[in-house]
Amino acid sequence: FCKEQQLDATGCWRCPVCKVEREGKQSMTLWNLPDLLTFHLKRFNASSRWREKISTRVDFPLTGLNMREWCDEESPLYQESDDEAFIYDLVGVVNHYGGMTGGHYVAMCKATACSPDGDEEVAYNFNGEGVSELETAEEESATPASSKWTLGRSKEKEAVSNAAAKAVAESAEPLWLQFDDDLVEPIPPRNVVSETAYVLFYRRRRMHPANIAKYSTLG
Repeated sequence: FCKEQQLDATGCWRCPVCKVEREGKQSMTLWNLPDLLTFHLKRFNASSRWREKISTRVDFPLTGLNMREWCDEESPLYQESDDEAFIYDLVGVVNHYGGMTGGHYVAMCKATACSPDGDEEVAYNFNGEGVSELETAEEESATPASSKWTLGRSKEKEAVSNAAAKAVAESAEPLWLQFDDDLVEPIPPRNVVSETAYVLFYRRRRMHPANIAKYSTLG
């Protein structure tokens, strides 16, 4: 996307000074960065002769995405900000299963701990230490069925999910949840990166104060 490209005779540009069409080079850099950054991966290819689903695996970081090298060195962001302003962490992924004629979407989201007042990421470390504890099997047995966060499952699947939830709660890794229609389950972070990833959502590690208040009131 930001790679420098050589312009040939068929794509040359018109010099604003001498008014002559010339071959040259073009590139693109970012002038500013948002608190919430979205990447849309190209998964579908179509031409006059055929259409196809692109299933190439794209490796992307779960934490610590540094966007500094893609920003313009003359931008105020580049000159006035420290490294923390360029660091992003993955918070969500939309996956596409299927092909060109039909498919199914499954979302994955990172859950973070909250205080009793609703403040997000209390005692949470972006390096992967500290996650909110899930209910154990004993605590879940005392919870009314209507208040559980897992829906539309058999008893066998619920038992498996309870065991997975307990294992995730005891892990030092961040908690990731998979949303497949009405089925919500914890998943290992290693399963987030796959060849089905379609849309990636990153959040700046140090958000602007105004946006922290804004996003806290959503929903």
